[in-house]
Amino acid sequence: EESKPKEMFYLMPVVGCKAVMEPNEGKELKGYYYCPVYVTEDRGRTFIFTAQLKTKHNPRKWILGGVAMLLDVESVNEDANKKKDKKD
Repeated sequence: EESKPKEMFYLMPVVGCKAVMEPNEGKELKGYYYCPVYVTEDRGRTFIFTAQLKTKHNPRKWILGGVAMLLDVESVNEDANKKKDKKD
C-alpha cells in the first residue's frame, strides 16, 4: 500500500520463487507489477530477475516510486538499526 513518512525500506515476508517459462512473451498481465530483484542496494550489475507482484494500484505508481526488492537484507537491517540508534 503506502509507505510511512521517511520509511526507505520495508521488510517483505519470505517469498518462495519458482522459475517458469512465460507462455505469452512480451505480453504483461494486468494487476501485476514487474518488480526488479537485486542482490544489493547497488543496482545495475546485481540484477537477478523480475518478480511478478500482484497490486491493487496501477503498476506505474511503483515504477515512478522506483520500487525494487533486495536480497541483501543484512546490510539494510544494519542501516536501519544505525538510524534507529541515532534517534534514541
